Amino acid sequence: MKRAVLLLGAGIGYVLGARAGRDRYEQIAETATRLAQSPPAQRAGEFLQHRLDDASDGIARLTGTIGEKSRELPTRIVHTTESLREDLRRRYEELGEQFTDAVERPREYFDEVVERSRDRQAQEIITAGEQRDETLHSLATDDDEMIDEGGADERNLGEGA
Repeated sequence: MKRAVLLLGAGIGYVLGARAGRDRYEQIAETATRLAQSPPAQRAGEFLQHRLDDASDGIARLTGTIGEKSRELPTRIVHTTESLREDLRRRYEELGEQFTDAVERPREYFDEVVERSRDRQAQEIITAGEQRDETLHSLATDDDEMIDEGGADERNLGEGA
């Protein structure tokens, strides 16, 4: 880092010195050297060096983690595949049992299916009836009477009587 600052200063000094003459060049080079060797510049260089070291350590840890995970990947794929295969096998066996039940004891299996269907329909009818009762009750309240501000109901009822 010190070298980079020194080279930058020297490069700027060279360009400016070439234009201003040898004396000016030497003055600029001396100033650049003093600045590069000053305590604030030294601290800045050390600070940057520490940050670069920390960053390189972080990158090394990250690449190590990535390498470790990539080595685990084939094992995880195999495990997931085996798990899916076992799940499919179990489901296939369950379907086979249901099919066997339907084939070996078709009347009993059919009766069970019909009974479940009837139970579901009965529950839906009960729910629909409850909803109907709630709706009729809400319509039957006196809270929803229309307001007859002009007395039209009385005039209409009176004329017809």
